[in-house]
Amino acid sequence: MNQNAKTATVLLLKGMFHKSDNESVWLELVESSRGVISDYFNVIGLEFEIDEVEGYAYLKNLEIEEDGEAIPKLITSRELSYKVSLLCVLLRKRLVDFDMQSDSQKAVVSKENIISDIILFLPQKFNEVKIYKEIDLTIKKVEDLGFLKKLRSQEDNYEIKSSIKAFVDAQWLSDFNERLEEYKEQKWS
Repeated sequence: MNQNAKTATVLLLKGMFHKSDNESVWLELVESSRGVISDYFNVIGLEFEIDEVEGYAYLKNLEIEEDGEAIPKLITSRELSYKVSLLCVLLRKRLVDFDMQSDSQKAVVSKENIISDIILFLPQKFNEVKIYKEIDLTIKKVEDLGFLKKLRSQEDNYEIKSSIKAFVDAQWLSDFNERLEEYKEQKWS
């Protein structure tokens, strides 16, 4: 395994890897080392997923059994909070709108737009400062998931990463809509 393949392996273990993060490592991943890296991760029960068109790669647990016993999962799944799930859905919707309307390479959203989108779904509170702090924390969590990237050149603007498409799919949206309806019923009862 060469240096770029080793670097790709480490970056994948850290989370979502985007083409824009490191072009030379991405090229190595796509052109030369895909099989080696895939085999490497299969040994430890992980599946290597790559979307060349959208430019991202990630790891997920393999669903395999050996001798009738399931292999323990290396990547733990955790349930997202309501606010993080909501923001992911709103960003996914913005990405769909962007894909249909723009020729630009990057889907960019301002913090102001994120706040105006998400605040409609949050309970009304009297403490505006607390609400904005909660939204900032939610944005940070979505950044940590790899679905948003703060733009250095533009203050308070974020790139919506196309990798959100792999996680917020039709089934995920359907499940979220069901939970949202339950939430509405609880809120208004």
